[in-house]
Amino acid sequence: MEKLGPYDFLGIVGRGGMGSVYRGRHRETGEIHAVKVLAQNFTDEDHFRNRFESEIQALIKLDHPNIVRILSYGQEMGNLYFAMELVEGKSLFQLQKKGHRLDWREILTIGKQVAKGLRHAHDRGIIHRDLKPGNLLMPIDEQGQKGEVKITDFGIAKRFGTSQNTGENVLGTMDFMSPEQAKGQPVSFRSDLYSLGTLMYTLLSGKPPFSANSVEESLRNLTRVPAPRIGSLVPEVPIEIDELIQKLMAKRPEQRIATAQALLHKIEEIENLLLRSSQAQTFEARPRRHDETFEVLPTGDIPTRANTHRDPKKPVNVATIPSNDQTIDSDEELVETEGATSSRKIDYYNTVTDHIRNQQDRDLVHDVRSSRRGILPILLTLFAVIGISAFGVYQANRPPSADDLFGKIQASESQPQLILEPAELFLQTYPDDPRSAQVKHLQQVGNAIRFYSRLANKLAIRANLPGENRLTEIEQQFMEIVELAEDNQDLAATKMQAFITVHQGVNDLSDRDQQCLAAARGYHLKIRAEARADSVWQLEKIRAAMETAAKESDPEQAAPIYRSIVELFEDEDWDQSPEGVAGRKLLEEARGMYNDLMDQANQPNPSADSSK
Repeated sequence: MEKLGPYDFLGIVGRGGMGSVYRGRHRETGEIHAVKVLAQNFTDEDHFRNRFESEIQALIKLDHPNIVRILSYGQEMGNLYFAMELVEGKSLFQLQKKGHRLDWREILTIGKQVAKGLRHAHDRGIIHRDLKPGNLLMPIDEQGQKGEVKITDFGIAKRFGTSQNTGENVLGTMDFMSPEQAKGQPVSFRSDLYSLGTLMYTLLSGKPPFSANSVEESLRNLTRVPAPRIGSLVPEVPIEIDELIQKLMAKRPEQRIATAQALLHKIEEIENLLLRSSQAQTFEARPRRHDETFEVLPTGDIPTRANTHRDPKKPVNVATIPSNDQTIDSDEELVETEGATSSRKIDYYNTVTDHIRNQQDRDLVHDVRSSRRGILPILLTLFAVIGISAFGVYQANRPPSADDLFGKIQASESQPQLILEPAELFLQTYPDDPRSAQVKHLQQVGNAIRFYSRLANKLAIRANLPGENRLTEIEQQFMEIVELAEDNQDLAATKMQAFITVHQGVNDLSDRDQQCLAAARGYHLKIRAEARADSVWQLEKIRAAMETAAKESDPEQAAPIYRSIVELFEDEDWDQSPEGVAGRKLLEEARGMYNDLMDQANQPNPSADSSK
């Protein structure tokens, strides 16, 4: 790609899973910006378009020195893009991957800068959810002087107050995600603070706090095993910093520091305490490798837990960050990203002006003031809530009726993975209902589809693991078909059936390979469910159009509607399902109505003949 919108591309800055970032020159101003472009193979995918547009909407709300600033955004020939300030430097992940070691003083400075950026985002209701070294950019000028760290990549950011569950799959980067994210529970501002604590640990030690040989072990460590002490790996880290990182990485959110503002105060308190310490002012320099990127300060004899038993002449081994910086997505959640999806056919270009940014802040202030206005209505509302609380508790604890549950199940029948909870409640509460067999079947289909999605995500992560955890040949074959399904579902369905036929007769398959067979069957159920959802959508459109045509009293107005229905839907693959049968029937009705109206229009008008 050589140009897009008003930008001529001068080269590529980096590539990611969703697209690429280019160095672009604005044709009119001559300014150089970083232009992020959604990959062309994702331009027709709602999942990725929504995620990309959610990042644009999040960045428009943010204007802070420690957050990369968006400048403009647009679309050209279906290609979504946005321009942001170009940060000349490297990410903290790139720096550590090259073996650069950061002093604890620098870590405190970085922690403060990130906390300031998070405070700004949190004040505007935005949770980053994927804070990691790769998403923190360190500006470095031509003289090697470092600027303030900038947070980037708000692609999976979420507005607080909307649905915060991470869904059936985890969302974020496993090494840095919070335990609640790993368990699919609601996230909060403290989830970002957990990630910041993990990030500070990693920058100090050179590796994330937990290492594992499998996804299952990683999740178990993340959700159950207490975080190790940074002082056990880097003894020169002051006790105060050790305690701070431990508090940030507490398993339970309520045990962490409450807000980014409170974290800022805590870091400043630690800095002041250590600077006042006589040991910090009269330290003796210890030898350490110096590099051109970071100025390494000498380490003082600050009291730490390790000072009494560590040989100061013995070097500390520092590992580098693993290169598999894998981000895991949840398709179900990202489809629900806020904001209207832009038309895929209309080109546009919008500049993010200071007026627009200020309007965001004015809207925020207005919302806060409105929420504080009127004490009396609030008190009256409170009394009303108290007055009906008993009735509300009763209603909340009473199970829905069988008809209500079944209606909810039917409404989502084309997406079986979404009916698992109401289906389970239906079968537990009304096991003797004559509709139980139908509900049980839909539950089994939903579980199979969910199993397919979970296994595909797990194997995508395991593909980067070494040793015994690497994929088996059958798992690799299965994942190749999964990847093919992103571009060609029909061909993938054929190959998945061949995969089942070839391997299902083998008796000595391992449990892992057997899981692939089960997931392959789940894929076919998934395809059928999606096809049924498409058929249901098409039926709704046909019925609505036919109702419109039926209301037309003028045959010349009705006939084109019936003709359009036939032309638009007659080439659809209407199968033998109830929806397929209904679709063919409606098309025949539309064709018949059109022919009747045309016959009427072609018949001679007797009144006209007699008038002659």
